[in-house]
Amino acid sequence: MKAFKTKFVLLTGFFFILLFCYTAISKMFDFENFQVQLAQSPLTNAYSISISYTVILVELIIVCLLCVPRLRLIGLHASFTLMSLFTIYIYIILNYSDNIPCSCGGVLEKLGWSEHLIFNLVCAAIALIAIVISTENKRKILLAVMPAEMIIPSVLLTMTFYPVIKQNQDSFVRKIIDPFTSELKMIDLEKSNHYFAGNYNDTIFLADSKTPLLLRTVDPKFDKIKTDKIRLDDYSLKFRSVRINVLYPYFSLSDGKVPVIFEGELPSMDANKTAVRNLYFSKLSPTGQHQYVFRAFVTETKKSELGVLNTVENRYTLKPKVIKSDVDGIFDVDGNLWVDMENRRILYTYLYRNEIVSADFDLDNLEMFNTIDSFSRSDIKVKELSNGQTKMMRSPQEINVRQTVFAGRLYNISKIRGKDESFRDFRKSIVIDIYDLKKKKYLYSYKLKNEDRSSVKGILRTKKYFYVLSSERITRYAFK
Repeated sequence: MKAFKTKFVLLTGFFFILLFCYTAISKMFDFENFQVQLAQSPLTNAYSISISYTVILVELIIVCLLCVPRLRLIGLHASFTLMSLFTIYIYIILNYSDNIPCSCGGVLEKLGWSEHLIFNLVCAAIALIAIVISTENKRKILLAVMPAEMIIPSVLLTMTFYPVIKQNQDSFVRKIIDPFTSELKMIDLEKSNHYFAGNYNDTIFLADSKTPLLLRTVDPKFDKIKTDKIRLDDYSLKFRSVRINVLYPYFSLSDGKVPVIFEGELPSMDANKTAVRNLYFSKLSPTGQHQYVFRAFVTETKKSELGVLNTVENRYTLKPKVIKSDVDGIFDVDGNLWVDMENRRILYTYLYRNEIVSADFDLDNLEMFNTIDSFSRSDIKVKELSNGQTKMMRSPQEINVRQTVFAGRLYNISKIRGKDESFRDFRKSIVIDIYDLKKKKYLYSYKLKNEDRSSVKGILRTKKYFYVLSSERITRYAFK
């Protein structure tokens, strides 16, 4: 038994030597990206430079301690404390924050947040067992040393994160109404890659980013889904990120990295190729048959701009003054593009600030208004890496996340808490603010329960129903 315990402690030491050597070296080889990842986390943003050096240094010091037999126990204690710190960090990220890029380095970067939490818990448990085995006074270890090595990281991270909780709260007051009946219907989805491609009244069209040629139709009775496959007249193009748009009965299939749009007319699933004269775009929305509005990155100005496209005439026009930059012209103008068919208006909602731009179908007659929060500037800091990539140096507060337009009203999922709205309640709800597009003013809000904190992929409003598409299901709420 004693031989087994000795061997277990030795193997545990070797395991942490390999682990910390690997992660430290991975961070050093991709040091710029590691610093950017730390800067994007709300917990480490303010200290990203110092933390990037400290973490690598601590991991290498622990490796040295574990390599010396008489210092191995100190190394195991240090390993346990560091793994406790990482575990508590991930727990806070999972429960109190949005998805933030991982900063572990190497193959561990491929793990999801939940898998990371399990991995860290197992590592901390292994270190704890090895410490107990190596210590004569086990009672002292369990009652005094171990709690201290877990409490200190907890206190440090809690003190760091508390101000972050306050960041997404503002002084406005929401008018919450409940317009829905008790009728609630759900359809479970096998995959989590769906998005709303469009609708025709209460016939809903879903597309899948992983199987891009499949178009799924949800019956108006909301009890079954039909799947059809789009047939292209050219399969030779190397698409990377295909998106389907349905403006019934017309549909289009495109990838902005390839200057081609496939167009068809339902119920036929045939789609024919239309070249768009070297146009590369990041967002595209149809405004009519062969008519589109798009967002593109212009290399001459190094900024994103909106434009209109006619595929019959193979002609597009850029409108450089529609969306405006307040930081870099790339990240700060990120947002969503929507079409109000009833009023023939194009809407652009900024992701990181409270501004909404409205224009006619030629992107003229601009109008602007704001959401109810006070976040009027994008809190963005960017850095150009040595490999030429530009990345954000902090994770900015998202303001307007998902939207839909119906009957002259904008329905907007907001990430900003109003006055007296608790953090715990807010993060388990989907808060939707409704705006009158003609009067350009806030009307009221819906609050939908989201206890499992499912990621919302999209929302859709029709005359009778409100639809919410999440990773696992599509839910239909009936209006009173």
